[in-house]
Amino acid sequence: MATVRKRGKKYQAQVRIKGHSPQSKSFLTKAAALAWVRRIESSMDNGSWVDTRGTRLTLIEDIVDGLIFSYERFGLEVAVPKMGQLNQIKEYFTGVSVHDLTVDDVLDFAAFRLQTICASTMQTQMYYLKQAIANSRIQTEQPVVDMAIDELKKKRLIMGSRRRDRRLELGEFEALMDEAEGHWITTAIDLAIESAMRQGEIHALKWSDINESKGVIRLMRKDKNAQGGQSAQQIPLLGGVREALLRAQNVFGQGPNLIPARRASSISDKFAKMTKKLGIDDLRFHDLRHEAISRMFERGMRVEQVRVVSGHRTLDQLSRYVNLRPADLAGM
Repeated sequence: MATVRKRGKKYQAQVRIKGHSPQSKSFLTKAAALAWVRRIESSMDNGSWVDTRGTRLTLIEDIVDGLIFSYERFGLEVAVPKMGQLNQIKEYFTGVSVHDLTVDDVLDFAAFRLQTICASTMQTQMYYLKQAIANSRIQTEQPVVDMAIDELKKKRLIMGSRRRDRRLELGEFEALMDEAEGHWITTAIDLAIESAMRQGEIHALKWSDINESKGVIRLMRKDKNAQGGQSAQQIPLLGGVREALLRAQNVFGQGPNLIPARRASSISDKFAKMTKKLGIDDLRFHDLRHEAISRMFERGMRVEQVRVVSGHRTLDQLSRYVNLRPADLAGM
């Protein structure tokens, strides 16, 4: 006998068949719960069922932890964005043994995540799952993640990042701030537009990182040449950033972190819900970094100055974020 019940935000699946120990597992979607039930019932009926719950080291959540430890054992920090995506993998696959993982399980995961993230982010997350399994040195019966990646690529559901030119349209900023009033997301939006900081950098920012006397903000930024892939950097405390910080302090006080969210991904998730509710089409939180950099050039800042703020090492990297409007250049 099998049942699927909704418990809170998750679906709890149970399978009870005579001669086998009861099996239960929670899922984020009903479709994933029903697929698991069908697979377990079928394997119990044909005699291929093996209870892997006691083999703790083969659970996907532990394999992901193993990948994180493979960095931490050498004193290397896993970058905040990557850690956030690894935690999402752990949460979705809680209780799943890598030996039970099927292509359909991985595709269900991709379908669930693609509801809130773009194709390039999904591709990154799939490769993190693949990396975790490869790091575990556990041989699965089939290369299920590779097979799922191939199928998603054929359907063009995952792909490398594409150049975007989306900027805020008239009234969108005001609508977003009105909708977010009283929520910490207002600070995240404010800082993204005024400082061009990335989502993970904003999430990690502490009040102690802000040096008012020197007029700088300390933060860890991506650096492929640095040990661990990050290095400590400083960016100028621009006037607009000072005002954003003052607004945040007046509304939310001064706890250790500016953004009291458990995960960096909570920022983009909340932003996506807001844009959907407001009917704002095709606007992502990362687009605010494009907005910020474009505004800096529109204010007359030089390339060298903008690079100090944005952290880009080459003009080619920076140019991907500059989206000047042709109408604004008319008559120059």
